[in-house]
Amino acid sequence: MRWSVGEVSMRWLLSDASRHGCVLVFEGGSGNDATERHGCRPAVRLLRDNVTGARNPPARVRTANIAAPRYDESCSPGRPDRHGSEAKSEAMGRPEQPIDPGRGPLEQFAQRLRELRAAAPGSTYRAMAAKAHYSASTLARAASGREMPSLDVVQAYAAACGADPEVWARRWHRLQRDLQGTPARPAARAAAPLPYQLPADLPDFAGRAAETATLHDTVLAAMDEPDRRSPIVIGITGGPGLGKTTLAVHLAQRLAPEFPDGQLFINMRGFDERRLAPETVLRQCVRTLGHPDERVPADFDELACAYRSLLRHRRCLLVFDNARGEADLRPLLPGTPGCVVIATSRNSLIGLEGAQTLRLGPFSAEESLELLARTAGADRVAAEPRAAAELAEQCGHLPLALRIAGARLASRPQWKVGTLTERLRDERRRLAELEAGDLQLMEAFSMSYRALEADERLVFRRLGALFPGLDFGPLVAARLAGIPEADAEDRLETLVDANLVESPGPSRYQMHDLLRLYATTRWVAEDEPDDAAKRLLEWYTGTAAAATRLLMPDWFGLDVPALPGAPVATARDALHWYERERHNIVALVRFAAEAGEHDFAWRLAYAAGGYFVLMRHWQSYAASGETALAAARRTGNATVAAAIAVNLAEAYTELHRPAEAIVLLEDAVAHYERVRDAAGLVQALCGLSHACVRRGRVGEALEHARRAYDNAERAGTPWGEGSSLCAIGRAYVGEGRFEMALKMFRAALDRSELIGNRWAQMRSFQVIAETCLEMGDHGRAADAYRSALALAAEIGDQLSEGRFRYRLGNLRYDLGDVAGARLEWRTAEPVLAALGDPLANAVRLRLDGGAGPERSPRPVGRHRTLTA
Repeated sequence: MRWSVGEVSMRWLLSDASRHGCVLVFEGGSGNDATERHGCRPAVRLLRDNVTGARNPPARVRTANIAAPRYDESCSPGRPDRHGSEAKSEAMGRPEQPIDPGRGPLEQFAQRLRELRAAAPGSTYRAMAAKAHYSASTLARAASGREMPSLDVVQAYAAACGADPEVWARRWHRLQRDLQGTPARPAARAAAPLPYQLPADLPDFAGRAAETATLHDTVLAAMDEPDRRSPIVIGITGGPGLGKTTLAVHLAQRLAPEFPDGQLFINMRGFDERRLAPETVLRQCVRTLGHPDERVPADFDELACAYRSLLRHRRCLLVFDNARGEADLRPLLPGTPGCVVIATSRNSLIGLEGAQTLRLGPFSAEESLELLARTAGADRVAAEPRAAAELAEQCGHLPLALRIAGARLASRPQWKVGTLTERLRDERRRLAELEAGDLQLMEAFSMSYRALEADERLVFRRLGALFPGLDFGPLVAARLAGIPEADAEDRLETLVDANLVESPGPSRYQMHDLLRLYATTRWVAEDEPDDAAKRLLEWYTGTAAAATRLLMPDWFGLDVPALPGAPVATARDALHWYERERHNIVALVRFAAEAGEHDFAWRLAYAAGGYFVLMRHWQSYAASGETALAAARRTGNATVAAAIAVNLAEAYTELHRPAEAIVLLEDAVAHYERVRDAAGLVQALCGLSHACVRRGRVGEALEHARRAYDNAERAGTPWGEGSSLCAIGRAYVGEGRFEMALKMFRAALDRSELIGNRWAQMRSFQVIAETCLEMGDHGRAADAYRSALALAAEIGDQLSEGRFRYRLGNLRYDLGDVAGARLEWRTAEPVLAALGDPLANAVRLRLDGGAGPERSPRPVGRHRTLTA
């Protein structure tokens, strides 16, 4: 009960208030207002003096300041308080009446408003009223839980507490929907305690900011959909060690305030021997939600119905961690839209109807360093940035591995970061090193591995242990497992669904480095001796030989048989195959040599060399050539070693290492002279001439080139004659004798046309164009580039086609044809960009109006590229 008083009978107030147990609130003014004159302050003093002596004292006495005394008729005895006496006393700073959030959504909403006010420093209702432009009693009523507040009042309440009004607007709309579907409350029922089962968020949580924001916004946006008729289901998937549970808990903790009816968390243990069946999870849920044990149905379907009924009018957050798959999760989905489900699984969950799934990958380099800094110490990571970056790489940017590494460093303050990186460099020990307490990377991998079928485990083991490349297709798995390609692809897709293998593109697969190491440990432990590696090397070597024969029919001076039925039928097929497999071939050459399969090592490198030369992949050519030369020498075959040395010398020359090239070539020349191999001698002398031009020894270069031509002419080999003529032309260019050089190049073009080698013709036109540019003859250079461009388009050499268009565009620009130049550049840019050629950046510069790089002609001619 509340009165506004001026001069009143204090004795009457005391006796009446004591009789009714009322709260007395006296409102008075400052010293110079009417209330002071009417004696309010003396009255209050009198009241306080008599409260302690009263037989039934009123609960509390409170004074408040107002502008003037008044008598509020609405609060007079015998007349009900139209605004609610409790709300008014609360507005005056009185403790609010407790609310039972278990009664329904209105009470839950009011409780959250009160929690918001409690969290805002200094937010009394009087202070809030000054900010919100609503009376204190109106704001108090909004949080009373006895009536539905208006949207405007709720937004004003939130803003006065420093919260986002839009967030509370969404909650108000959800409250409206909830109230429309809420049945009448039972007369009396003991409320079950609300479940709040979420584990604590990690204090050193790091990374996943973008993923968290995306999922958080997705859930809130879905909750605001007015026509939603189904629950919101979020799936977080990924391989072992990627932090699925950590992210799910982090997200759930951020979303928890949106779900006042409770938050459930259940580890379904989907990948170990303690796996929970859906029925077990349902029983656990219905008991948690307050269903009496004696009334829990025994029948599975009835149990699922009871579960959905319990959630019918609740807004709960349900986290099902480590689910085996969609079948385990379907019975656990609520039937109404008020709840949100977050499920994690090592499998893909692509078949879970209505679910929005996020597949996690490894951390970025920045996220990895952030987690290491939070677990091992920011100062230690900052003190050794290179070692920390290496440690992140050794952990494969896998969150679990990074957390273990950080924990090991944290428990060993005497270690430097480099101490651990040194220990992890031994790949055979790396998985064993990545253990800290009950955090064990090996066990995390084992749980996923044990869930596979036997044939899937076989493919997984052999891919990890026997394939050293970056990515692979189904034929690789088929060769390793000794099964048909279709069966291999089915097993690979199963491994993708289990997140043990990734699929970066259609029919392409790859495996995380740490999973490779784990697969190798299982292969050592479980596999019987087998010729799987030899089958793989046979397939790669035969396919490379078949592909190079389509691209450069005259490449082979050594015997490398093509694979019958190789998956390449045209030159374009061959190019595409090599583009996918180039890096794998370099890795497989090294793998073969390390496995003692030296013949496979040099044959694969030699077969692929034709492609490396055509596409100017000199680094790959040199890397595979060095391994191949060592392997060839171990076989004791000097002729093979000489041929490999000539190829390697060409790569060295193009990589500006001519001195090393000359050493190799002089040895090869000596060998071919001893065994009287004319074809080999021509090739070695042409290479030696090329290297001498690069060293500035032009006179020697011309002498070697003429010797090569004489030997080719005596042997009657047009291919050798064309190579020799190009070598002579290069020497003439080195001497500045451009017209003589052009004659040589045109003669080489004639030889290429004679044997029908279009690749050699294209390269001949290229060196003619470059020589004309040296001479300043732009017109003839443009004509030669057009001829080279037509041949590139005909044989499907997209890289050369893009580069020729760029050069032709530069020429047209220099000749004043700006529109024509831009047309060539616009055509070249997407081709070069798609192939990853750095020249695409120069093309964009030109198109954007920049000057671009200086247009200096490339060194003219390559004895192999002009004729092969």
